[in-house]
Amino acid sequence: MPKPVHFTAIYATSEDAKYRYAELNTHGPIIKGWQSEKNCQYPQEIILKLDTRCEMSKIQILSHQFMIPSKVELFLNNDDIDIIKDVANINWEYLGYITLSTNESTEFKSRELKSASVPKKNVTFLKINLLNNHFNCLNEYNQVSLIAINILGKDINFQRPTNSDSDEGKIFDILNDPDYYSPYDDLAFLMYVDVDVAKIIKEMEIKKHLAVIHERFEYARKLKITMTKLRVAGEKLAKYELEKKYAIDVEDYEKARHKKNQMEQFRSEIYEELCIEQLMEYNGVCRKNDEYQEEIDSQNKNLLSPVLTKGYSDKDRRSVSPHLNSQISPLHTTKHQSPKTGSPNTGSPTNIHSRGGSFRRRNKSAGAIVKSTYEMYEEKPLPALRHSQTNEFLRECHLEPDHKVTSKLTEREKKQAALPILLFGNDLVEKFYSKHYCDKEDGLNSLKDELLTYDTNKLHVPNKIARGAIFLLHRALRDKVFSVYNLANEVIRLFFVQFVPGRVTQAEVARSVDKLLPELLTKSGDTSQRINQMAVHTILTMADCKSVRELHIIPVHLSRPVNNSTHPRLALSRAEMVEQLIINHGISTEKQSGLTCRTLAEFGLSGLHHPAEPVRKVSERILVLVYRVNPRLVRKQLPPDDDITRRNLLYRQLFHEFDKIDVERKKEMLEKNRVLQQTQLPPISPEPVPVVFQQNGKIELSKCPSANNLKTITNEGYQVDSDQQKSHALMKSQSGTAVHTNGSNVTNNGQSSSSASAISSPSNTSQKEEEEKHCIFCKQTETSIFLVNNSMNSHYWRSCPMLIRCKECSQVVEVSTLTEHLLVECEQKERYTQCTICSEAVKSDKFQEHQPHCKDLAETCNRCPLCHENIEIVENCWTNHLMGPKPCTKNARIKTSRLPKHVKIKG
Repeated sequence: MPKPVHFTAIYATSEDAKYRYAELNTHGPIIKGWQSEKNCQYPQEIILKLDTRCEMSKIQILSHQFMIPSKVELFLNNDDIDIIKDVANINWEYLGYITLSTNESTEFKSRELKSASVPKKNVTFLKINLLNNHFNCLNEYNQVSLIAINILGKDINFQRPTNSDSDEGKIFDILNDPDYYSPYDDLAFLMYVDVDVAKIIKEMEIKKHLAVIHERFEYARKLKITMTKLRVAGEKLAKYELEKKYAIDVEDYEKARHKKNQMEQFRSEIYEELCIEQLMEYNGVCRKNDEYQEEIDSQNKNLLSPVLTKGYSDKDRRSVSPHLNSQISPLHTTKHQSPKTGSPNTGSPTNIHSRGGSFRRRNKSAGAIVKSTYEMYEEKPLPALRHSQTNEFLRECHLEPDHKVTSKLTEREKKQAALPILLFGNDLVEKFYSKHYCDKEDGLNSLKDELLTYDTNKLHVPNKIARGAIFLLHRALRDKVFSVYNLANEVIRLFFVQFVPGRVTQAEVARSVDKLLPELLTKSGDTSQRINQMAVHTILTMADCKSVRELHIIPVHLSRPVNNSTHPRLALSRAEMVEQLIINHGISTEKQSGLTCRTLAEFGLSGLHHPAEPVRKVSERILVLVYRVNPRLVRKQLPPDDDITRRNLLYRQLFHEFDKIDVERKKEMLEKNRVLQQTQLPPISPEPVPVVFQQNGKIELSKCPSANNLKTITNEGYQVDSDQQKSHALMKSQSGTAVHTNGSNVTNNGQSSSSASAISSPSNTSQKEEEEKHCIFCKQTETSIFLVNNSMNSHYWRSCPMLIRCKECSQVVEVSTLTEHLLVECEQKERYTQCTICSEAVKSDKFQEHQPHCKDLAETCNRCPLCHENIEIVENCWTNHLMGPKPCTKNARIKTSRLPKHVKIKG
């Protein structure tokens, strides 16, 4: 049996002041390891001097979590130790190399333990060359580090005792068995178990082998069980030791004293409970170690330490006891046991008769023969997962007081649930994998408590907690028992409403929603009403959460058009959820939101053709909601509103609802006109649609001008802001009902007719007011305007010097707001950017040409977008600049406008 070879690190190319190479000489939980200096030169060399010449067979290297060398080369020398005085004179023999992973898959939070078997050669000196480090964001100074090195081999100077039958000779045979490696000589054990406990366990292992040789099987069984429990206790003591060291580093001596007392108390209690002194037999053979108690339950109670099982529930103890029962060898069954009770209690495949002593032939269906205790221990695979590079904190799961000896999970399930086991413990995860619904409910309640009490014990980052919880909830969501499914939905709602806000990142929230939403959508189409209603409630609750709402994931999934082949229950649930989202969140203008007018109109139209009547009814209501916001888009998606279309009952009902909305809108507008007439303001046109103009032989819809404190008029209606006179005038200018083209009238809806519209334009048909009307922008009277233009509409459109037509979208806006329009409102706003020096809107492709000629904008000035001059902010500054004695030279409308007599224009 190769054993660890003691060595001393005698040389290193460089070292960090806090991480000396002498740290490599010992193993233990508090060892920091060696680090190279910052920005060191490569390769880095470490030379180890072995205490004695040995035949090396295996080497282990424990690397740092992010200061990782890309390659480790090994060299050896077999010269006498006393001859070598200077390491520079050593002749090295190349042995081989070891490569290490980048550790990116674990996010640099675990350490890689590399074990390599080497050709058996005699060694006195060992040189380790570390080549360039793996680059990552955490290794800022390109350092490399080794936490521990372990050399396994056989001492060639150790001679076998002359008396081969003595215990020393038998121990020599055990230690020199080349085919057996002790798991307690591995770095995975040495680095995570308390040093004193590790020594006791190693001594117990030797005594166990001797007990087997002397056929003291009861003593060997007790030693094996005690070693298992001591290992758990040693890991817990190591954890206390780390906490004490950290408290010393931060000068929290009160906590350090508390940890020291806690360690001493725990150590004494565990030694007393496990009867360490009795089992070690320091004073010779103790006959009590060979005694076998008749009552197996009392034996289990003695072996199951109360110190280790603090916090165990009765159910947990029952789950541990069968495992210990199965470890009892059938050779120790007492004579007075009956055949009926002996086998189940001992786990033996045979029943022992008290009289004849013969064995009953086992049933063929009973399965494979269970091996004896010793064989089961010897052939038991090592728990590699706990010490692998999956996660360096995975061992914490085995340090808790509620550690179980056995696990109900298979290896595949353990691998799948590695993260939840790390975060919540093996016991909780086992409940989710249980076949009993009661266990699953207990697991969900425990997970709920973990989420609610996260702030009190923050052992892991919120993102990891979220990922592990979603994994378990996704499994519970697929359960067929309604009580489990109902509780899973409750925990999901609690997760998004209470746990996620302020803790989990947006990327992790998106991953959680993507994991759960497909399963919830499937459940929303379930034929059982209580199942689909619960899924719908959960989805809507998730959608209302701010962190989920900002991602727009749920509306995008729900508002996809439905097919005729979509199951009626699923299509109805989706339609009802979309309708509820519109009511709760409103219709959005963001293209990625999934709740735009166009997306909802397409969804409603697809549902309108679904075979199921309930789906068609909900789709009809969705189209009505969208019609209230954008009637033109909805009518464009539907067939033309004529007699043929209205013969279809579905379309007739839908268009009837549209007509009601139009009548309500017209009534509201007429009522507002009446109120405005009482306040001596020009009336507003009752028609909500833009006017139709003829330009260049084409019929085009005009676009509403935009001004300060003015919102654009759309098909949905109009809004009046603080500057009401401008609003009424602009609305009035765009509410004309017809333009004569080839002798016919073109009405608001674009159809040609021989007579004017039933509701005519107030600008042409309204009664003459007592005072003469005037342009509210340039203050010209109606009389002077008609000398140049045929109507006020034409004045606004063509000649008002205070207005200008946007060259990009042909919308009429005030000159003072042209910059804001190009940056915010214009259809081509993506092509413009704002200059930080002059604050003007400049085309992105001409921004480089603009910078050399750019002028600073004074603090008390505005910038004219036409002539690019500063305008001092005073009363009527824009009127004076555009129409004053020295009007803007770049204002093209100043030449065609006819101004009042009191306004003079020079030049």
